[in-house]
Amino acid sequence: MLVVAVAVATDDAAALSRDLLASPTATAVLERRCGGPIRAEVDRAVHKEPTPEQRQRLAIGPDERVVYRSVVLSCAGMALSVAENWYVPARLTPEMNSALEQGDTPFGAVIRPLHPHRKALEQVLAGVAPYVLRHRALVLDGEGRALAEVVENYTPAVLR
Repeated sequence: MLVVAVAVATDDAAALSRDLLASPTATAVLERRCGGPIRAEVDRAVHKEPTPEQRQRLAIGPDERVVYRSVVLSCAGMALSVAENWYVPARLTPEMNSALEQGDTPFGAVIRPLHPHRKALEQVLAGVAPYVLRHRALVLDGEGRALAEVVENYTPAVLR
């Protein structure tokens, strides 16, 4: 179910939201908007277990491993998004898992070979200061298998 909460939404934030809903990954949207590579500044000291509801949406059991990744996605030194990602490593290749665990490549770029697409769960335009937009989505592979659940908070810099 898609839940939409609208405060004082700007046209630019609404356009960004439409871009995210139509795009296979947030990384692709940020790359287009920035015109350059996106870097994921990963906070590896933070860990959050998935909720039972997240496990259900990811279609996994209570004991299946889920990795939490907290990142700031930036371009040219400007923070565009602060995101949380709960992903199922068993559904990725060993190379993808290594890139995510050790590198600064965004999730969307790493999983591109799996032909991902997004299923929106929630979008909030404005009213989530200091952010202009929040999206929660499932990231699915080309076969419709859930790879991850993401919560993305977009900064005003992404609208410039």
